[in-house]
Amino acid sequence: MTAPDMADDAMDTERIKKLQRELEEAQETLRAIRQGEVDALVVDGPHGPQLFTLKTAEQPYRMLVEQMQEGAVTLTREGDVLYCNRRFAELVGATTESIVGGALAPFVAETDRPLLAAALRAGRGKYEGHALTADGRQVPALFSVGTFVADGVESLCLVVTDLVELIRTRAARAEAEAASQAKDQFLAMLGHELRNPLGAISSAVTVLGQSSTPDHDRRAREVIAHQTEHLSRLVADLLDVTRGTLGKIELVRTTIDVGAAVRRCVATLVSSAKLAQHVVAVDAEPVLVEADGVRLEQIVMNLLSNSLKFTPRGGAIRVSVRRERDEAVLRVADEGAGITPGLLPSVFELFVQGERNLDRPTGGLGVGLSLVRRLVELHGGRVEAASAGPGKGSVFTVRLPALGDAARTPAPPVEPLVQLPRTRILVVEDNADNREMMRILLEGVSGVELAVRLEPAVILIDIGLPGIDGYQVAREIRAKLRDRVRLIALSGYGQPKDKKLAFDAGFDDHLLKPVDPARLLSVLGAAGGTTRR
Repeated sequence: MTAPDMADDAMDTERIKKLQRELEEAQETLRAIRQGEVDALVVDGPHGPQLFTLKTAEQPYRMLVEQMQEGAVTLTREGDVLYCNRRFAELVGATTESIVGGALAPFVAETDRPLLAAALRAGRGKYEGHALTADGRQVPALFSVGTFVADGVESLCLVVTDLVELIRTRAARAEAEAASQAKDQFLAMLGHELRNPLGAISSAVTVLGQSSTPDHDRRAREVIAHQTEHLSRLVADLLDVTRGTLGKIELVRTTIDVGAAVRRCVATLVSSAKLAQHVVAVDAEPVLVEADGVRLEQIVMNLLSNSLKFTPRGGAIRVSVRRERDEAVLRVADEGAGITPGLLPSVFELFVQGERNLDRPTGGLGVGLSLVRRLVELHGGRVEAASAGPGKGSVFTVRLPALGDAARTPAPPVEPLVQLPRTRILVVEDNADNREMMRILLEGVSGVELAVRLEPAVILIDIGLPGIDGYQVAREIRAKLRDRVRLIALSGYGQPKDKKLAFDAGFDDHLLKPVDPARLLSVLGAAGGTTRR
């Protein structure tokens, strides 16, 4: 080999080594770029060195995706995961390492996988479904599929939005709308329910003013008495359901025979002719419970009234009381309108009613059954409703903890109406009609002359006076007359705190409006020969 040939071989060898070094450097640079170790490249070009940033250009977008509140995933056409952000990993309860490189299907509810597959084939799509967590829980989510191209390579992107809060918001909104609708319906029904008795009372008053026959006068007075009782019951139910909602109903428990309470309620309805158009069968055996007698009868009367409203003329109502194990079981079954399957689960909710029109004579305010449930629960019991459907009647069952027969104690005797001695009574009431009716009531029953005179024996004071409340009136009277007078508060509020305010102001007793005549006479009788305690 000649010297020139040897020189050429040496140059070729050196050139090859140089190319190998350049190739190794290029491979190392490419590796560093792929690993994110290179922020920028300086490239010599025709116009001198130029700076090309890599990591700094990509980083804001990567940070943006990582900080998203939605899950983000890049996928192949086959549904394999190339990348997922931290939020998606949190959503499905898995690590990014365990997700990337595998199929997306295990993190999608099985019923939703066909929808996802169709969206991936189309390269776009949006649907609501459920993500599936690593521990098998389904999370409601919105899936949005799109296509993007990077460096000539086509990939799919998937954005997964957690819908849990949105669904809660939807449910809350639907509940609020339903409550608003129920309130509007209740107000409409309240106006209807009040208009009927008020119209009857107004007509009866007109009859009293024009009638010339004793029979017409008697009938008008009966209508006024009946409709006034109806109004009082409506107001009492409204007040009781409000107290029940606020947890302010207080029970005075004694040993009560449920069977006897049922028979008393039915007898009351019979005497008032409210059962004249229905067939009522009572099969009530003695079962003792520890209960508030007034509230227990309120439960029975509300259930009976409900059946009477929705049972057509001539229909049968069956009432039974049985002891089943350690429970007293009261059932009221009727042949009435029945309850639709959709209404049955919510029949004890406040203001819930079946379909009815404003001119329909039955229905009420939709508070009776809600009050029944609250009173039953306060007694440690439970109530349920059953119906085979519209037109097939209903059965309401109340279960209360029962006592043994040994717990029977004699019921306290009913005190007769008090015959009042002649005494002076002052009535302080801002409503002229109420004041006049109370005066006539007391004057007619006890023969007592009532007027505003110096040092009356008893003063009845309305708490809700204009300008100055009854508490202040009582304090001023008590300061002047000391114990020479007995003060009785008249109030529309009967909570313990209201009574305490009255007694602290100097009142001797507290009467809830509308005043029960028997209670009023009893209080006045106690005032007859006593001074302030």
